[in-house]
Amino acid sequence: MKLTLPGKKKPQPGKASMEEQRSTHGVNAQGNMLRASLLTGFAVVLVPLLLSTAYLALLHAPAQKSALIEQVSDNYAAQQARYIGDSIAALRARVESAVRSPLALQAIAEQNPADIRLVEQAMLDYFPEAVSLRLLPLSDMGTADLAGGFQGLRNHIEVDLVRRVSNNEPAEPEAYQFEGQWLASLAQVTTHPRMPSRRAVVLLTVDTSTLEAMLSYPKGMVGEFVLEQRVYSEGVDRDIRIAHQGSGADVEARHADVEDTPWRVLFAPSAALIDEASNRVSPPYGILTLLVACCLAGFFLALQRGSKALEGEIARIVDGAEHRTALDVHIPELVPLAKNLRKLTLRRARMGNTRNIVPAVDTHTAASSNTAMTSVDGPSTHGLPPNIFRAYDIRGIADTDLDDETVFRIGSAIATIAGELGEQTLCIGYDGRASSSRIKGVLEKAILQAGRDVIDIGLVPTPLLYFATSLLEAKSGVMITGSHNPAEYNGMKIVLKGQTVAEGTIEKIRNIAQTGRFSKGTGHLIQRDVVSEYLDEVVSDIAIAVPLKIVVDAGNGATGHIAPALLEELGCEVIPLFCEVDGRFPNRSPDTGNEDNLSALVREVISNDADFGVAYDGDGDRLVVVTGTGKIIRSDTLMMIFARDVVTRNPGADVVYDVKCSRNLAQLITGLGGRPVLWKTGHALMKEKMVETGALLGGEFSGHVFFGERWYGFDDGMYATGRLAEILSSQDQNLDDLIADLPVAMSTPEILIPVSDNEKFSLMQKFIESARFADGKPNNLDGLRVDFQDGWGLLRASNTGPALTARFEAGDEAGLERIRGLFREQLAAVAPDLTIPF
Repeated sequence: MKLTLPGKKKPQPGKASMEEQRSTHGVNAQGNMLRASLLTGFAVVLVPLLLSTAYLALLHAPAQKSALIEQVSDNYAAQQARYIGDSIAALRARVESAVRSPLALQAIAEQNPADIRLVEQAMLDYFPEAVSLRLLPLSDMGTADLAGGFQGLRNHIEVDLVRRVSNNEPAEPEAYQFEGQWLASLAQVTTHPRMPSRRAVVLLTVDTSTLEAMLSYPKGMVGEFVLEQRVYSEGVDRDIRIAHQGSGADVEARHADVEDTPWRVLFAPSAALIDEASNRVSPPYGILTLLVACCLAGFFLALQRGSKALEGEIARIVDGAEHRTALDVHIPELVPLAKNLRKLTLRRARMGNTRNIVPAVDTHTAASSNTAMTSVDGPSTHGLPPNIFRAYDIRGIADTDLDDETVFRIGSAIATIAGELGEQTLCIGYDGRASSSRIKGVLEKAILQAGRDVIDIGLVPTPLLYFATSLLEAKSGVMITGSHNPAEYNGMKIVLKGQTVAEGTIEKIRNIAQTGRFSKGTGHLIQRDVVSEYLDEVVSDIAIAVPLKIVVDAGNGATGHIAPALLEELGCEVIPLFCEVDGRFPNRSPDTGNEDNLSALVREVISNDADFGVAYDGDGDRLVVVTGTGKIIRSDTLMMIFARDVVTRNPGADVVYDVKCSRNLAQLITGLGGRPVLWKTGHALMKEKMVETGALLGGEFSGHVFFGERWYGFDDGMYATGRLAEILSSQDQNLDDLIADLPVAMSTPEILIPVSDNEKFSLMQKFIESARFADGKPNNLDGLRVDFQDGWGLLRASNTGPALTARFEAGDEAGLERIRGLFREQLAAVAPDLTIPF
């Protein structure tokens, strides 16, 4: 590949002179690194493909065939065992029916031997498959009269059967050899309905032909069925063959126990059945061949297009070297070359070789991707990860817990339940995580194939999904978000018929997703931008009297492209911090509950002399506020500000708050004439309680704030920011002065105690059952909150992560330490190996 620098003339063909040789400046082509790199990549792909082919042919396919044959054999054995068990049960039912006839009941009542013989003969006609039937009256002592011999019974086995049933002991049917023939007897006791003292035992005996008939497979001979009976003899359990049907290949037989009998069915498949099963398993040689062909085609295509792309990119770099305009380089490895070449070229230009400026051309094109998952059928074979189904949402590690099949099953289940509720359309939103786009694609396909329609509202924070389900006719939706969890997590927050789902519905989604009982249909997809409508609605509701300066820390989450615009439209001066949507969260964790994540916001607020700062979690349904002096306001203190604003205008209003909030909040609400409502932690649970009570305000210590007054009652960090700005803009005080007037107490932040998801709830239950606080008032609404005269303490199991959470509050430091010590002592007693960080 030859490149011509600006100002250079192309040499004439055929003139390979010394001047041409000198013009190369000693630069020669040595090998072809591009081709070598592509060849290496091709080999890296091809070798595993070939190894996979060998593995499939030599190891995997035979193992699959063997496993399939075993599975088929197990199914046949189990099916036949169930059939025999059902047949025995039906036989017992027939015996019970026959012995309830008037003639039989009269014989049992009178216990006349002649009448009993007649009844036996009549009943025997009713059982053509039986070789004998005995009706043995029981004495007043409840036993059969067998003294002096077997009384016509064949052997001690039949005698023992009669004895056991007459004593109300379990008596399974039993097979035995008699006069060179296999027989099987079952015994059943009956009581006269009007004369409880009159009882009799029916002993029914069948021969081998009946047992073999039970073994017969209705759809032809598929192998050999054997009926065995386990007997205990000479201290050893032995299996004795009592009947068989058909013939099978020389393979290991599989077995299944016959319920309520000492028998089991063995099945050995026939050679034809083995061949049929084996034919279902074949290595995907065609697909592997196609993959190899695609690799070859891809290699030659990449070699051809890569060379052209490299040549074109270098030509652009050379052409743009003389210009000062921006140059976008699409091969990052060439950026140093472009910089150095431009530096040298411009140096030459400054020395007198000026040229006309030509704008660089941006030839960047975006690649599109398709989601491979198209459908699932039937029950899940590998099972769904149980840990992703939380109390009020679905959440897990995106690449492992939320693979395409799991997402497809969950989406299908959500759509199925929505259909049952009469909901035809679901809104879908997603946050900026790297996995969200993939999950959205799979989820949308699942919902559409389940017959529901989809409104795609794009990359938005969670409150906009709630807003869409309040604004649009579609009252159901799914928000794809990992919320405040790290970047590798993702999940779903679900709204059905206007309600954020909680535990019961989450479990229903899990069950349907696992079983695969989905609705079917063809839905339609449309896209809808609700951001403008959201901004218009908030701006029309909130009035800022005096413009404020606010630092907005979006933490690279989904609020980054909306929150600054919203506050600017409200008339505030916005200083954006980490407002580029980046699902890797490169600047801070999306968890605003950890005060260590707010240090950059604190610095920015102080350095810019802002009125306050606000930080949002990854999906924008939580907020944390920082005062102008850099003080972090805990959410229960923020709730006091909002409660004073709302309750003052609405005397008697209910305010819902969770168990982690300060009791000063309850006292303030009561003092303002409102009604404090303590409730469980969890955004879905809080919204349910607000609907139930008609509350105008709700809040959690974690930062979820719910406005029922002038808003829709869902948790929205951005709207809450606007309401706070509205309050401050109408006050003569700044935020620091405002909180200085509020009641204060010594308190801890939320303390996380790592405990696995499998153990946290059982450990919490043990603590509730065993903990004793002599001078405290316990409340186990959510975990265990104990109120003391000078404070309170709380321990509960987290619904969103593998941890217990604790929080403590008291009037002074001594009281705080006392309460912490009580909880520490009680927790250590039930979990001595647990590391307790308080």
